[in-house]
Amino acid sequence: MQTVFITGANGFIGSNLCRYFLKKDFTVYGLVRKTSDLHFLEGVNVKLVYGDLNEAEQKELPENLDYIIHCASAVSDIADKESCEKNIYQATKNFMNHILKNKVSLKRFIYISTALVLGYGKLQISEENPGIPANFPYVKYKIKTENFLQELRNSHRIPLVILRPADVYGPYDRTSCVPILKGIEDGYPPIVGSGKWILPFCYVDNLSQGAYLACITPHIEGKAYTLTNDIDVTWKEFFSVFLERLNKKQKLYVPVFIPFLIAFLMKIINFFVPSFERRITRYRAKRITCHTNYDISKTIKELNYKPDKDIQKQFQAIMDWYLAEKKVGYIE
Repeated sequence: MQTVFITGANGFIGSNLCRYFLKKDFTVYGLVRKTSDLHFLEGVNVKLVYGDLNEAEQKELPENLDYIIHCASAVSDIADKESCEKNIYQATKNFMNHILKNKVSLKRFIYISTALVLGYGKLQISEENPGIPANFPYVKYKIKTENFLQELRNSHRIPLVILRPADVYGPYDRTSCVPILKGIEDGYPPIVGSGKWILPFCYVDNLSQGAYLACITPHIEGKAYTLTNDIDVTWKEFFSVFLERLNKKQKLYVPVFIPFLIAFLMKIINFFVPSFERRITRYRAKRITCHTNYDISKTIKELNYKPDKDIQKQFQAIMDWYLAEKKVGYIE
């Protein structure tokens, strides 16, 4: 059996990757902290390795690994510079130094980055057709980490492949799906203006498929691939499904300027009260009021990527997970 080592295995993307690779008959190792919440991995046959990428001395990696998928990362557009530097760039640097020091030989090292390194706010974004730069620390340190890994590939022949998923949604997503669904249940109107703008939707199983193909496809070292569902979904369609499944109706029309005004007020409050959490930022307001999608023709051609486009099934899977989490008390 082939072996894969997944960092951040207890998180949203990591736990879904573990399930996907187990279905492909891989032996799966998962890196988690000793303090990690592991309930996303309950009943999943993952061989846990306890460690912290921010610690200088890391636990030895399992022997005879074929692949490493590095997805452990800070994930937030409001995370500060220090947090992103530590939990994106420095953690990866520590990890790679550990791999090189121990002369770990791999068939492939997969780095999970983000499509936002290519920008947003434009249609058919690609390296040749970049969008509006996302100038916040999360994206800046993803770019810096990509560049660091490419330098290592050149100097140490690391068999690197970078994946750049768009907005990833799916079961076990506490970062985006839970706040959205809780907000709808609390009566917040999610659709702004006409809601006609396209979002770059990537279901987590499609990301997992991309990771698998990036492992097994020959002669792609050094390349980067963008992942989406390859289907246009508007914010109105996205939110309307959740409104319907939660038996809610949006009764209040929200003019486009309102989220920008709220974002401005929240920024002021946060300046005076740093502990105040900004649920709406200018970036988030901009994202739901402009078109964004990505050109994935290269991914389809070179990886033979065939994304599942059944968004109704995908939305239902998210709802089933969310309601199950609420039932057992993991979501209040």
